Amino acid sequence: MASLCRNILANYEPQTTEALATLEGCRLAINRNLMPAVLESDALVVVRAICKRGAIFSKVGIVMDDILLLLNRFDISFVNFVPRLANIVAHGLAKYDLSFEGEALWVRDCSVCVENLVMGDALKFL
Repeated sequence: MASLCRNILANYEPQTTEALATLEGCRLAINRNLMPAVLESDALVVVRAICKRGAIFSKVGIVMDDILLLLNRFDISFVNFVPRLANIVAHGLAKYDLSFEGEALWVRDCSVCVENLVMGDALKFL
């Protein structure tokens, strides 16, 4: 398991932002040799585009092309849609990232903020 937190000062459309986050997740898995990898996202449009593996003619198309290239070259086995309500940890990390400056990477470990999110999420199911 790995988590990456990076604040990017830019003004992208939501779909482009989700695609860029997905691309960074793919790169992280490849660079850290975390294969085979399972990619999960609450961005349904991005997940559907990846699963169709076809050309996308929009602003986000170039990013999607990069994602598809990485998926074809490396062992990223599954791409799954996970609704936001079932993905509280990722949503909380995204909110944390808004106030974060710089970059943080956790591999086979997690920060206190992620640990608290995981514990809070787990308690809901007890």
